Amino acid sequence: MLNPGHRTGCVLLLLAPLVALASSGWRSPRPGDTVLMGRPLLLQWHGPEGSSATVWYSLDTGRTWQRLILDHRADSFLWHLPALDTVRLLLRLQLEQGATPTPIRVQREAHQAPIRCVRFSPDGRYLVTTADDGVVKLWNVSTLEAIDVLVLGTRATALYSASFIADSLRVLIAVDSTLLLYDRSTGERIRFGVGVHRRFIRDLAVHPSGRYAATAADDAQLCLWDLGTLNPIRCWSEPGVSSWYSVAFSPDGSLLAYGGNDGVVYIRSWQRPWEPARRFGQHGDSAGNRVIWAVGFGTEERLALSAGVDGTVRLWNVQTGQEQARAIGHRFHVRSARALPWGRRIVSGSLDSTVRQWTPSGTPLGPVLWHGGQVLSVDYSPDGTLIASAGRDSALRLWESGVERSTDDTIAVVLRYPVRLRLPVLSQRAGEFCLLPLLHEDYGWIPPLRQDSFACRVAVRLPSWLALRPGGPSAAAWDTVQLETWLRAADTLAVVPLRALAGVPSRAPVEIVSVSWSGTEAFRAELVPGSLTIQGPCPGAEPVLGTAGSLKLHYEGSSGQLIVTLSADEDGDYDLRLFDPMGRAVWHERVHLRHGEHVFTFCQKAAIGAYWLVVRSPSRQIVQPLWYAP
Repeated sequence: MLNPGHRTGCVLLLLAPLVALASSGWRSPRPGDTVLMGRPLLLQWHGPEGSSATVWYSLDTGRTWQRLILDHRADSFLWHLPALDTVRLLLRLQLEQGATPTPIRVQREAHQAPIRCVRFSPDGRYLVTTADDGVVKLWNVSTLEAIDVLVLGTRATALYSASFIADSLRVLIAVDSTLLLYDRSTGERIRFGVGVHRRFIRDLAVHPSGRYAATAADDAQLCLWDLGTLNPIRCWSEPGVSSWYSVAFSPDGSLLAYGGNDGVVYIRSWQRPWEPARRFGQHGDSAGNRVIWAVGFGTEERLALSAGVDGTVRLWNVQTGQEQARAIGHRFHVRSARALPWGRRIVSGSLDSTVRQWTPSGTPLGPVLWHGGQVLSVDYSPDGTLIASAGRDSALRLWESGVERSTDDTIAVVLRYPVRLRLPVLSQRAGEFCLLPLLHEDYGWIPPLRQDSFACRVAVRLPSWLALRPGGPSAAAWDTVQLETWLRAADTLAVVPLRALAGVPSRAPVEIVSVSWSGTEAFRAELVPGSLTIQGPCPGAEPVLGTAGSLKLHYEGSSGQLIVTLSADEDGDYDLRLFDPMGRAVWHERVHLRHGEHVFTFCQKAAIGAYWLVVRSPSRQIVQPLWYAP
């Protein structure tokens, strides 16, 4: 298995920008982005069509990893991020890419008859093929030219399987019911095993150490061989099985898997012959055929694979014996299946003339590869970059597996708890005192707030004529109030005392400018502004400000005086009233005016603040707030 610690080389934050990368990998988040815990997180990556994505996350800087999604075919995933007791998160994306749909090298007449077996050498430089023409050939992988030809019989000779020994110098070949050990460096051929099997050997497997081999034959027997002495170690059979078609050692060499014509996968510890084999599931089609054509061990821990007449590749948990996944897509018998020596993929070849790749969860990977004839054998190169396929059309084909284009990308993001701080919408009458509460939401589910509280500084911005402070209102238009408080599991964190003065405008916005936490990085503030609506204190005056026609007011404040210029647009009686910030009438005059400008001066000791001037003309009324600051 290519787990998060095996190779280094992988999600869109909510509301994050969508930026496509030139190569496969994360589109978002970007390194250092902030992720809000408890909120949906849209993971998004950039991968080619047919790729498969697996995502892990780590909360301890990569020491341990937890898998989030496995073999995902789409290019995004919505993760409902849990509330976690951490402020750091590592995300790892592994993108598996599929094979190139066109073979990179082809030998259309590799043999003069159907090819039964193709296998790579352990060093990846050579291939061996066996065919129904009685010939075994060794091929140079880089050129796909035959470098050695062994004529071992005629078309009547059964050459079903061959495999390189661990040193890549020797080849073990099944010839009818016997075995042939061929040394390609010296040309020496040693035939052995005469009389052990009574019928054709269908498959053979070489132990990873190169010291042992196993054979499966049509005589209902399985045999273990010592390649040092070329003698059988033991042979055995299983009840109800008359022919064996496949055999394979596990990557560590401790287990042996085999399958025959009863549809059952058998797995045993070959070094413990007294222990019975474990039986795994059953293949079979509607006609009652139950042949298992291929067995093997997957690239993930405790994973075995089998392929059979029902057109499926099945993945089994070696420990439990349960079917873990099933790869469905072939239309006819799957004659061969192999696991990548490292990494997370399986290749299969079928009588439907296709070669397909799968992830260990049974998810198809990449495009379908069309071999051109019924496929009898497939194999991965040791480095996983190549796939070899051969079959009834006598052709040998090499494909790029797509492993080299796969990516593994890890990024670090910052986790924050979203803390919503908001100010309410209030309505007060001018002159009244009120308390503006600073409200805190979303605290109930945040783990740190269940056991502790955190000091914070909050800056609230509001019109200066709302703030109640010693010395009276300020002449500045806006004021910022600094609050020292505690973030804790409570609705109200702090209150700001205000006096609702009649000012400009009558609906005053109030907002939180900034929040800073002391001793923690776990919170991110979401600030919601509020407002305070001031009901006008002037009798009969509407709180909406404005002018009508050419009736205009202009005012200016000078030392000890408030001067108002009234532009009258009609002749008649005008009623003028002035109210102080507390809503008390401090001046009233009723005069007859002609069209034109008239100046009124109020000589009084006025306090700093907002005043209201209400003017009623013969046809309309205007209410004008006046800010007086001598």
